Amino acid sequence: MYNSERMMKAIGDISDDKIEKTGRALGYQREQRRISPISIRMGRLLSIAAVVALIFALGMTAYAIYTHWSRGMEQRLPATEEEKEMAELSGLSDTSQTVSAIANGVTISVEQTVIDRETAHIALRIEGFMLPEGQYPDIGDWSLTFDGENAPSMTGGFVEERDANDKLIFTAPDGSMEFDFTAKAGGKWESFEGKEVRLVINNLGTGDKAQYQALVEGPWELVWTPSSSSELLTVQPDTYIGDSGVKLIKAEVSPISAKVTLQLPELWEGYKTLEDYDLQLVGVCLKDGTKHADIYTYPMQVEYVDIDNLILELDYSAHQILQPKQVDALIFASNSPWARTLTDSDLILVPID
Repeated sequence: MYNSERMMKAIGDISDDKIEKTGRALGYQREQRRISPISIRMGRLLSIAAVVALIFALGMTAYAIYTHWSRGMEQRLPATEEEKEMAELSGLSDTSQTVSAIANGVTISVEQTVIDRETAHIALRIEGFMLPEGQYPDIGDWSLTFDGENAPSMTGGFVEERDANDKLIFTAPDGSMEFDFTAKAGGKWESFEGKEVRLVINNLGTGDKAQYQALVEGPWELVWTPSSSSELLTVQPDTYIGDSGVKLIKAEVSPISAKVTLQLPELWEGYKTLEDYDLQLVGVCLKDGTKHADIYTYPMQVEYVDIDNLILELDYSAHQILQPKQVDALIFASNSPWARTLTDSDLILVPID
C-alpha cells in the first residue's frame, strides 16, 4: 500500500469521473450536484474523502477496482499493479471512455489508451466479429487522425496469443478481439495532449500474405479526446557516447517514449535505404542504480534534422513505463543490440544529471 504522503498526492489528480466510478464500485452513490459553486466544491471534497477513507480501510485492492489493462497493453507494456494505478492517476492510461460504434452486428469500442507526449497506444475492443477457422483477422480501409491530422508514423495489429499447442489465437475467452494502434508525434506536434482522436474503420475481414478479404462492412466511427501524460525530462548533455565519436546533443524522456539527438562524426546515408544506425538507445539507469537495458524498441523514426551539421534524431517507444525524473543515465549499445542478448560490457552509460 502507498504511504499517506504519496497517496494524498495521487488523490489530488483523480478526475471526478474516476471518483464516481470508484464510489459506485464500492457501493456508494454520489448525490446529484447542485448548481451552487460551493455545493460543487464540497461535493468533490466529500467524494474524495469517502474514497480515501475506503482505500485506507479496505486496502489497495479496493482502490485498484477501476484500474484496467487490455490484453494488448499487458503484452506491450507489462506493469505492476502500482504502475498501473499511477498510470491512471497521472492520465497516462485512460479507460474511462465509453466511445463505441455498431454496424452489422459488430461493436467496436475504445478499451484503453496509453498516451504520453510522443507516443499514443490505442486499444480497441471488437465484439460480434466471427473469425473463420484457420484465418487471420485484418482491418481493411481505415483512417486515424489527431485534431484532423495524420501522425507521421502509425502502425496497428490484432492482439495474438498462443494456445497449449502453440497455435495462434486472436479471440479472447469472452469472444472479443483486440486491435491496437500505435502513433508517434515525431516532432510534428509538441505533444498529443488534448488532441481529439477520430478513428474510422470501413470494414473487417481476413488477410494472409497480403490477400485481404472484407467480411463485414462498416463504417465504425469513434471520436473522443483521451487523457495523456505531459511528463517530460529534457537534457542537453553535449557529451560523447563512449569512444564512438558520436555526441549526444539532446535527450527527451517521457513515460513510454524517448528521443535522442546525435551529432555524427561523418555522414551516414543508411537512412535512405532504411538501414539500422549502428549506435542505438536501449535503456536507462535510474537514480537508485537500477539498470533497465532493454526497454526501447527499434526506433520508429530516424531522420536528419540538420544534415549539414550531421545532426540525426532517433525516436523510440518503450515497453516499460518510466518515471522520467528518476532517470540518471541513458544506456546505448551498438552492433544490432535487439538481435542479441546484451552483457554489461556491451552497454555504454551516458550520465544526464
